[in-house]
Amino acid sequence: NLDALIPPADISARRRGLALLAMANDLRDKGIEIANDAVRDDNAGNYEDAINKYCKAAEYLMTATKYEKNPVTLKTIREKSLEYVQRAEALKQGLAGKGAGGKKAGGGGGSKEEEEESEDDDVEPEPLTEEQLAKAEAEMKEELSKLIGMESVKKQMEQLCKQLSLDIRRRAEGHNTLDAIRHMMFTGNPGVGKTT
Repeated sequence: NLDALIPPADISARRRGLALLAMANDLRDKGIEIANDAVRDDNAGNYEDAINKYCKAAEYLMTATKYEKNPVTLKTIREKSLEYVQRAEALKQGLAGKGAGGKKAGGGGGSKEEEEESEDDDVEPEPLTEEQLAKAEAEMKEELSKLIGMESVKKQMEQLCKQLSLDIRRRAEGHNTLDAIRHMMFTGNPGVGKTT
């Protein structure tokens, strides 16, 4: 038994450290789960639910930063928390603008001049054709089929590809689409394929 060789003070410190690490992981995982729900609600047009979930996800993630020791993870968690809060604010402004002047929820509530200026800065590329979309989807499926395991990641990538394809088709037909936050946070032990 190795615990017999380690002084009791060190054992309790190690257990405390492990408990804090587990708490940070639990809070982070719960925050990510809520954020994923928020993104689904956001994409589905349930903006009020999305606002609440983005705020709750940011709360969980910021609480997790109190216990997180890894500086890279800390930075990522803080950035994501800020991103969720900003998206919630944009949705709030969009809903307020929709009630007052009929703007869409993702519009941010800016004035017409501000919208025109931002459109000049962000030149959108030509929309993809049906043929290009099909080719891109086939290439993605081919690349994913080369990977072993990671079935949930493969499924999410296929869903993301289908959503992007649908958004492109809707824009081509002249329908409005909401530019959703598209993000993923890969966590896990070294060597499990997070960067593959």
